[in-house]
Amino acid sequence: MKRHLVPSPSIERIALVSRRAPWVLSVALSFATLTRVASAAPDTPPPPNVVPAAPGAEDLLKRLRDRVAQPGGLTSERVARRAVQTSPEDRSRAADVDSVAAEVTRSNVGYYPRLTLTARYTRLSPITPPTLGTVAAPADQTLSPRTPITGPIVAFPVTFPVILDNYMLQANVTVPLSDYLLRIRQTHDAALSSEEASAITREATRRTVAAQAKLLYYSWARVLMQQAVTEQSVEQSRRHLELARAGRDAGRMPEVEVLRAESAVASAELLNERTTNAGIVAGERLRTLLHDESDAPYLIGEDLLAPLSPPPVDRPDALYGEALQKRPEMRAIERSDSSLRQQRTAAQSTGLPRLDAFGNGYVANPSPRVFPQREEWKATWDVGVQLSWSPNDLGGEDATTRSIDAGRRKLDAQRAAVKDAVRDEIRAAVVATREAAVAAETANRGLTAAEESYRVRRELFELGRATDVELIDAETDVLRARLEMIQARVDARVARVQLDHAVGRDALPSP
Repeated sequence: MKRHLVPSPSIERIALVSRRAPWVLSVALSFATLTRVASAAPDTPPPPNVVPAAPGAEDLLKRLRDRVAQPGGLTSERVARRAVQTSPEDRSRAADVDSVAAEVTRSNVGYYPRLTLTARYTRLSPITPPTLGTVAAPADQTLSPRTPITGPIVAFPVTFPVILDNYMLQANVTVPLSDYLLRIRQTHDAALSSEEASAITREATRRTVAAQAKLLYYSWARVLMQQAVTEQSVEQSRRHLELARAGRDAGRMPEVEVLRAESAVASAELLNERTTNAGIVAGERLRTLLHDESDAPYLIGEDLLAPLSPPPVDRPDALYGEALQKRPEMRAIERSDSSLRQQRTAAQSTGLPRLDAFGNGYVANPSPRVFPQREEWKATWDVGVQLSWSPNDLGGEDATTRSIDAGRRKLDAQRAAVKDAVRDEIRAAVVATREAAVAAETANRGLTAAEESYRVRRELFELGRATDVELIDAETDVLRARLEMIQARVDARVARVQLDHAVGRDALPSP
């Protein structure tokens, strides 16, 4: 009875080895060379059941199942969420948002009339008070309405007191009437646009961090699944060594083939060691990204063996139009440009005359409005309108507007660069998505055929109707098919992340 094995998504990881570590296939292909001499005596078929059973598809599937969908393991969403929460880039962007928000608060203050409170003490230098004339009066008698003058009359000088200590409390209110029309509203709108642009830029940074975290997660998970292949490769090479030794002991194989088999075992063990070390390095990179100080080993919590439904892929032009609407980078540039336009409008009013309404309240001792001065506190007030203009403001207005215009030209260049980058990202992601879908289907059929061929070759070999070279070739085909299947499955997930990010469909991971 024929046994058909259903290709599993788990095979996807191993296929990546053929791209990232092509020497894996070299080790596998060396197994074919290993036993070619074993067929030197084709007229003497090997006795049945002398070859130990090589690890098959069921064994590989079990190894992969033991590595994925682990309870409490990491998933791409969990890694993305943790990476965003601990990202230094996100903290930097959050500080930018807070800084711009402070500018919005400052622009709100411009709507309020300016209130100035002043307390002043002044010590005047002593002076000789001026004489306004003289007046005749008794020298030693106080005048009263009904008291006759009895003493001699003397001329006294007429003077006013000079108060040397002056105290004043002043409250000033200025209402910038012209600024309400020409500057304050524009400055406030510019600050709001800058705040929106900063918040959108932070969102773009968070999405980029999340996408990079997912790609790093799949890279790490790929290496862990590659270990299943290398471990199985070691077992397979060791069983070939047993075959070579059995052939040598039976006189059907020279000693050199045993040495080749031992070399193949060493190569497979080296490959397995390198893959293990690559897994350690990938795990440490992931730990650094997550800023995880613990030493707990990571497990794959996502079921990477499950089939991935293909996303609806439109034409690149349609995806490009969608990206221009959804990508946060484009929206951030638009808000920044709006902010610069508002700033330019406000700057153009700098050279115009200013119209201000003002009012002052005074409490002074002595009051400058009381004559003659007396050492007592007196409250007074005044209100008015003031029109002012300075020709020096014209130079500042020209410099400011030229600086803003340069900033807008820079934004235009950035917009064009982002559009080009988005177009390239979409085209690459669309091609990768389609290629992964075709590769998965092709690898699926290839794996089914390779496993069935291996099963038939093994049965024939056990019956003495096939050579060990044919069996090794079949095993090599199975290994290659498994590698291609894993590669196609992982490429499909990587392409999905890249396409969603390029189009702007990737939402931030939920907290």
